[in-house]
Amino acid sequence: MIISSLADAENACRQYSPSRVISLVSEDEIAPGFCGVDPARHLLLHVSNESCAKSITSAARERAEKIIEFINGWDRNGNILVHCNRGVARSTAAAFVVLCMLEPNSDEAELMKRLRKVAPYADPCPLLITYADEILGRDGCMEDAVDDLGPPAPAISAPTVAIEIAA
Repeated sequence: MIISSLADAENACRQYSPSRVISLVSEDEIAPGFCGVDPARHLLLHVSNESCAKSITSAARERAEKIIEFINGWDRNGNILVHCNRGVARSTAAAFVVLCMLEPNSDEAELMKRLRKVAPYADPCPLLITYADEILGRDGCMEDAVDDLGPPAPAISAPTVAIEIAA
């Protein structure tokens, strides 16, 4: 799995040739077209400026559901690229969801440590994690793994990183 910023997403695509892409961008950002990736294998999620608790909650739940549905449809052939604007919060949250889904018997805290090891600036969005945890039936363990993180390394825009997913 590849995690990148929006600014480096096209380069990451050229370098790693992913078979699937998850883009988490605001409505005013333009996700690039990805070289050789079938549009049906590109999940584009717009993160708008939700204005109240109800809309924020609803949007976060919907994003979690769409990510889970997208990953459930993945045959695990090839790499998957996950990116957001800075490559720090939304993309690392989605990457953590992917890890938890594809390694269902692994300890969530250990998965988060692996992610933080390759991406020390990772600061996963807690609300996305909360809903993914609930949907996946992880009994709050995903939330706890994120809550137990120390402060991330500072990053304005994160470098592209790769993390192995166990077979």
